[in-house]
Amino acid sequence: MKRAAEAHRNRKDKGEPLPRRSRTVLPGGQKILSKAAVRLRVRYRFYRRMWFKTIRLATFFFFRLWIKELEGFDRIPEGRSALLVSNHLSYYDFLILGALFRHHIVFLAVNKIRATPFIRWFTKLHFVVYVDRDHPGPVFFKQVMRHIQAGKLIVVYPEGSRSRTGKMLRPKPGFVKLAMRANIPIIPVAMRGTYEILPPQRKIPRFRKCAVRVGNRMYISPNNPEFTDVFFAEPREKISDLSKEQIEEVAVRVMEKVRMLAGEEWDERAADQVRRVLDPAPAGEEGDRNPGTES
Repeated sequence: MKRAAEAHRNRKDKGEPLPRRSRTVLPGGQKILSKAAVRLRVRYRFYRRMWFKTIRLATFFFFRLWIKELEGFDRIPEGRSALLVSNHLSYYDFLILGALFRHHIVFLAVNKIRATPFIRWFTKLHFVVYVDRDHPGPVFFKQVMRHIQAGKLIVVYPEGSRSRTGKMLRPKPGFVKLAMRANIPIIPVAMRGTYEILPPQRKIPRFRKCAVRVGNRMYISPNNPEFTDVFFAEPREKISDLSKEQIEEVAVRVMEKVRMLAGEEWDERAADQVRRVLDPAPAGEEGDRNPGTES
């Protein structure tokens, strides 16, 4: 590229005719822009950056009008990555949570909402990594790990979709694997009142106040007393190798903390399954709970 640029300048110094276009295509496909074209491109990038910052600042203040209560926000670290685990009541959860941060954060979302106009607009303000809920794949984990290594906050909604009743759905356990693989803390975040602002069957949001509550950070490790019984429940070659059922139990325990912060109830379809995870029956009582066994 340097040789081509020198040849271009030599032709200009010798007075030889130059191409009519304001730029020359080099053998490698790179282009030499004229000074006017470079100035125009720099100016365009400057104005675009300023316009983007203006939109972010306006969004930051506008959507905060819906927030009545913000509790525990200082528990979220600055400049370090963490997994913000939240309940999902409405599309407004994205906007409310995104308005709390002056810098970019990363949202994990399912593929099916990629074509939603709201999501396309939202991706201009924050990063969105799309995931196939049934088959995440290595590409998804590589993208998320790249953001984690850059020190960004990752927002995940383990329920997988918005609640249609305002009650909490049973969580998908993938976020537990992600937190353990990346060795980053989980921070429970509870949204309260966003369902009344924009329920799934409504397209225009209501102006009603909501609350955001942040819990204490936690690590999914055997050193955490909250999960010691899960990691040492049975002997294994590696302590970190949890079974599918154990990972699901950890996921339910984390979401139970989110539920308590939000003041929600478990959805009827998830309540029995969650109760079996949180309050397992002792070995001697299983027969008493089965109506088909003799007493």
